[in-house]
Amino acid sequence: MQLSAPTTIPTTSDAISKEKRYHHHHRSRCFRDSKGRGGRRRGAAITTTTTTTFLAAVRGEDEERRTTSTTSSTATLSDLNTSPRRVFLAAASTSALALGANFLGVTSGLLSLNEQFARDLRLDAIYDVKGYRRDRNEEKGYEFLFPNEYLADQTIAQRNALRRAQSLDLPSLSQQKKKNVGEPESAFGPMGTNGEENMSVIVQTSTKGFDLGQFGNAEEQANWLLENALARPGSGKEAKLYSASETVGENGIKYYQFEYTIKTANWYRRNVAVFAQNKKTGDVYTFVAQCPVERWDEMGVKFRKSANSFRVFTPKPPSF
Repeated sequence: MQLSAPTTIPTTSDAISKEKRYHHHHRSRCFRDSKGRGGRRRGAAITTTTTTTFLAAVRGEDEERRTTSTTSSTATLSDLNTSPRRVFLAAASTSALALGANFLGVTSGLLSLNEQFARDLRLDAIYDVKGYRRDRNEEKGYEFLFPNEYLADQTIAQRNALRRAQSLDLPSLSQQKKKNVGEPESAFGPMGTNGEENMSVIVQTSTKGFDLGQFGNAEEQANWLLENALARPGSGKEAKLYSASETVGENGIKYYQFEYTIKTANWYRRNVAVFAQNKKTGDVYTFVAQCPVERWDEMGVKFRKSANSFRVFTPKPPSF
């Protein structure tokens, strides 16, 4: 006997399940249809609301972060036992020191923006202004500009310091000092050279009634100087005059400026010289800048600027 497959009899629970599946399927279709028609508007609304909420949250976090950062900075300064005022004063002091020390050439650069202002205040005696500094000798009464790359001759500087110290000696001792033999009062030159390139100033006293003008005009004076002092016949020196000029400065002081070369068997130099006389003291001043001829193209302009800046004024007694 063969048994037949059992016949499934629907129960109440099965009917309920089918009905649930039918309604679920119907709602799914309705949702898809409505999504096609108006889902975009609802999606846009949801996106806008979400973006607004996100931006508000970001702004809140930024404000909280700034507040936290400020509080943290204040707390850090407090921990270091300082304050914003002290930090500002420290920064200002550092800036002032940097300017005073000419750190990285900042001060020189600022002064070079107004050269005449720096010259009038004589700040160029300390700082380089457009490539030049000033040498001013109050005791002897002269000043001039020299290239910033030049260094002072330390031998002459030490000798002048010793001479100032000796001026405090008793009269019996001071009488033992050597007479003025035309040694430079100032001398400058480039580092590491043999002395062929330099500029210097010599101050000499003159006899009563002596006047530079008695030698004639600038050209006549230059020729007399070359023939009778710098390149006398038989000295083995050959001189050539390139230019001679005369200017009148403050207090009626005349400046005689010459450019010339002197050639020997061993060297060949080009010079710029300025002669002047202080009428009040009678002292005669000689400024000379010299260099080998092959260096003239580079140094000629600088030498002329230094020569043009040379000035004579009334000396002041030394103060100790």
